[in-house]
Amino acid sequence: MCRIAGFIGPSLTLGELVCDPPHGLAHQSWAAQEMVSATVNADGWGAAWLDDQRRPAVYRQILPIWADVNLEALARSLRSGVWLANVRSATAGLGTDYANTQPFHDDDLLFTHNGFIDRFAHTLRARVRAALDPEIEISINGNTDSEYLFALIRQQRGTLAERVRAALALVREWLAETTDVRALLNVIVSDGHQVVATRDALHGDAPSLYYHANWHGGVAIGSEAFDNQNGWQRVESGELLVVKAGAAPVREKL
Repeated sequence: MCRIAGFIGPSLTLGELVCDPPHGLAHQSWAAQEMVSATVNADGWGAAWLDDQRRPAVYRQILPIWADVNLEALARSLRSGVWLANVRSATAGLGTDYANTQPFHDDDLLFTHNGFIDRFAHTLRARVRAALDPEIEISINGNTDSEYLFALIRQQRGTLAERVRAALALVREWLAETTDVRALLNVIVSDGHQVVATRDALHGDAPSLYYHANWHGGVAIGSEAFDNQNGWQRVESGELLVVKAGAAPVREKL
């Protein structure tokens, strides 16, 4: 599994999100407190944001975050009011390369996923491919369950929350007859105007997820709390969180 983070609010630097907090993603990469299937996140990292024209942009690196010589300059130079970030612990059998490193994006959405689908290539990949329009299917570059889940969200219609709900409902439907295939489905998705996050699992325990409704003047979301500030709240398993810019987070059942 991985550790993920998101933010929407007043503009802040990448470093203020990832590096500066005492338990930000840079710290969680080697000292996570609530991971259950790995000890370190050493298989790469990445960040996604909106550029000055509010277009999705991404930086991805296959080195551990602590070994990336670009981090110091990026941390102080990149600034945005919308951030997603990830430190990766690769699922066995899925290559450590740029195509498989998160976050992912298209022309409209930023996406990151913490979790996995057991034996994805054998249990669900063909089913997902069959459900995708050709222009979405051919845009998949890697072989991770995460990128396919993002493609499935892109395939859906409606509000961002409705698209995420519909994609997760399809995964549940397709795996309904199985009892031994775990699907851990914590995601953070943004269209630049809002952030939607889920804590969800099928046939297993969902990874941890928290949010803070007034962190640096905005809303922060993370696999683990970034610091000891009062206000961090645990997202319950089976919940969806909707955060619109300038508004309080809304918690809903999936």
